Amino acid sequence: MKGIEPRNQDAYNPAEEAVEELNTPILSSGEGPASSSELSEPSDNEQEENTEYSNTHEKPDETIEVPEAPLESSEPHIPPQGLSPEKSDGQQKDVYPDTLPDTACDALPDKPGDVSHDQSSTPESTPPEPSPDPAPPVSATENINIVNPYVPYTYEQMKDESLKLAELYPEVISLDSIGNSVEGRELTLIKLGKGDKKIILCASHHAREYITSSYLMKMIEEYSRAYSNSNNFGKYNVREILDQISIYFVPMVNPDGVNLVNKGLDAVNNREAIEAMVMLKPSYREWKANINGVDLNRQYPAQWDEKYDEVGMPASESFKGTAAATEPEIQAMMKFSNENDFILAASFHTKGNVIFWADRATVNLIPGVKNMTKRLASLTKYQNMPISENPSIYGAGYENWFRLTFLRPAFCIELTPYNNTDLPHDDNNFDNLVWNSAKYIGLFLAEEALLRQ
Repeated sequence: MKGIEPRNQDAYNPAEEAVEELNTPILSSGEGPASSSELSEPSDNEQEENTEYSNTHEKPDETIEVPEAPLESSEPHIPPQGLSPEKSDGQQKDVYPDTLPDTACDALPDKPGDVSHDQSSTPESTPPEPSPDPAPPVSATENINIVNPYVPYTYEQMKDESLKLAELYPEVISLDSIGNSVEGRELTLIKLGKGDKKIILCASHHAREYITSSYLMKMIEEYSRAYSNSNNFGKYNVREILDQISIYFVPMVNPDGVNLVNKGLDAVNNREAIEAMVMLKPSYREWKANINGVDLNRQYPAQWDEKYDEVGMPASESFKGTAAATEPEIQAMMKFSNENDFILAASFHTKGNVIFWADRATVNLIPGVKNMTKRLASLTKYQNMPISENPSIYGAGYENWFRLTFLRPAFCIELTPYNNTDLPHDDNNFDNLVWNSAKYIGLFLAEEALLRQ
C-alpha cells in the first residue's frame, strides 16, 4: 500500500490513498467538494471488563449511522440507575439486595429442642447463633455517572461536567486553565493523577470533531472511578499508574467552533463576520476552523511555510492563517507544552480509525516509537499509518510541532470510522463509534511513558 499522508483534516479517506489534496476547491459560499469512499470496516471490540460500568444517561433509540459490521451490540447497554452491570447470565443484580445471603444448613448450630438430654445431667448452655455475613459495601461513586457523551457535546456541558468530576474525585482530579479562546472562553485543563511524570492529551482542534472531547471526558470519569474504588480498568492497575504519572487533558481546544457547530450562529459574538467567511461545506454543522476562520491544526510553527493552503482567507476550514501561531488557542497550547516536561503527547481527531505516529522531519530522531505504535494498533485495532513524507500535507499540526520541538513521541489518532461525510457522527452511537475501541488509550500511553523514563 502506498503511504498515506495525514491531511490535518477530520477524515482519513481510505479510497484516496494515492491522491494528494492539492487541488484548489471552489470557494463559493455554501458549497464544498463532495467526497466519496468505501466505508472502512470497524474494528473488533474487546470484551467488556467486569470492573467497568455502563453509562446510565438516557439515549434515544436510533439506527446506527454507518452500515458497519455490528460490534458487541447495536446499542450500548444502559442499566437503570442503582443497578450493577449485567451478570454473566444476563440478569440484573440489585446493588442493594432485600435479603442477606442464606447461611448453609450444616453450618448452623443445633437448636436446643433438637437434642435429648439426660434429666440428671446439667443442661448445657446454648451457644448464640452467628449473625449472617453482612452484604459487601457499595462504593458511593460506583453508580454515579456525570459525563453524557450521547448528545452533541457543547462547551457549557464540558465545563459543568468538569466541575462535578473534580468535586466527586478531588483525590485525583484538579482543574485549571491554559488560556482563552478568541471569544474569551476558558481553555479548560484537567489534571488526572498524582505523579510527577506527565503526558498531555488534547481534543477538538477541529470544531466538528467534538466527539473527541466527550471521549476524553468519559476517559477521565472512568479512570477516576477506577482509581477511587481501587479497581483495575481492563488489565491496567489505575491507582498504581496514576500515583506515578499525571495525565493532563485539554478536552476542547476550539470551544468557539464547537459551539458554532452545535448551537448555530446564535452562539457566536460576531455573526456578520462568520457569515462573510468562505464556506467550503454546505452547513455550519461541518465547520472545522476556529471562530476567526483559521484551521487550528494548520497553525503550529512546524514547517508552517511549507503547509499547503488552498483557501488563502478566513473560511470554514483549511485556512492556515496569515502566519504561524496567530491564534490564541494555539499560543496557549504552545505555552503550556513548553512549560511542562511532557514525556509524550496525543491529539485526537476523526475520522479513519488510524494512527499517525511519525513524519519525515523527525522519524529518525525519536527512538522506540515504531514499536510503541504497533502495540497501540494491536490494542485498538486501528491502522498503523506509514511515515508522513510530504510537509505540505502533514506540516503545522500539533503532533508535528511537539515532535519537532521536544523530540518526543506524539500521535495523531483518528478515533472513528470513515463514513463518507464531513458531518459529525451520531452521538447516540458513541460506544460503538469510539469507546469500545479506544477506552484504554490513556492508560496505555501513561504506562508507555513510564517505561520511557
